[in-house]
Amino acid sequence: MGGICELAPELCVRPSDDANQQANSLFNWTQAYDQISEGAYYGKIVERRFENIHVFREDSNRGLRQDCRVEKGGLWLGLSAEEKSLYLNHLQKSADHMLLRTGGLDFELVTPENFSIYGVVVGEETLQAISEQLELEELEVSQLSQVDSTTHTNQLKRYLSALLTNEPVRWSGYTHEALLKDFIADLLNSLRDSDVPREPLFQRAKVMQRVKQTLSDCNSSHPLTVSELCDAVHVSRRTLQNTFHSCCGMSPQQFIHRIRLNQVRRALLNSHGEHSVYDIAFSYGFCHLGLFAGNYKRLFGESPSATLTNHNRTRLSTHDLFD
Repeated sequence: MGGICELAPELCVRPSDDANQQANSLFNWTQAYDQISEGAYYGKIVERRFENIHVFREDSNRGLRQDCRVEKGGLWLGLSAEEKSLYLNHLQKSADHMLLRTGGLDFELVTPENFSIYGVVVGEETLQAISEQLELEELEVSQLSQVDSTTHTNQLKRYLSALLTNEPVRWSGYTHEALLKDFIADLLNSLRDSDVPREPLFQRAKVMQRVKQTLSDCNSSHPLTVSELCDAVHVSRRTLQNTFHSCCGMSPQQFIHRIRLNQVRRALLNSHGEHSVYDIAFSYGFCHLGLFAGNYKRLFGESPSATLTNHNRTRLSTHDLFD
């Protein structure tokens, strides 16, 4: 993403009224968001981009399932800005946990309503310098998934809370980067000899990975049933129910339904008027238009026709500006 805010230490605020729009607004990330709680969406990204470190807070008023990957950068640190838990790769993480993920690795977050998360992305060269200083192997860093240090978590929360406000930045960008670099070095050094949780491979995580692959591979126009999903991922219905309630806080039916509604919304936003709402809904397995429209409005806070109309009007207005 270009713009005057890129690499600048000034505070940038990017509001959004659509989850996917917000997913695409975060610098240096490849993401896709599914809205999983009902109502019109509002969120924003508040960020400062230093030369080698990117700090941000992301706010969202609706529950989200997020597929995430940092495209460039050595390490992501994430932590709940408030006293709310979230799920990382199908495991619940409390507000006291600091989450870690190296660049280029896919991961999934599930966040509740009215949630804010702080993030710090450290550039690859900076992480390499820290690793060399601590004599850390690349594999050691890549296997870390969380930090259980209330001291470090609270220290970083206080620092980011002050940094991501409209108050004047009292130090230079160089100084802030030096402070953050030293903090991360101290954090990683404290983990070297501790019993750090490695990336888990529990059964429920494996089940959810197979579910995601099945949903990706199946014919979108076919309404996938829970029985078919059980057969596809080779588990009993009870195991599937328990896995979904543990990992997502909802039933398999609700999950599939909301994934499909999010797919329809993406298609509507990418439409150029050549397909009707009914055509798009039918192509994702919805055959009862009235029921579909009611469920769509309940989830996104607007009717599917409003999404299509408003998007086309915005697209045409933007086109007119450059004619």
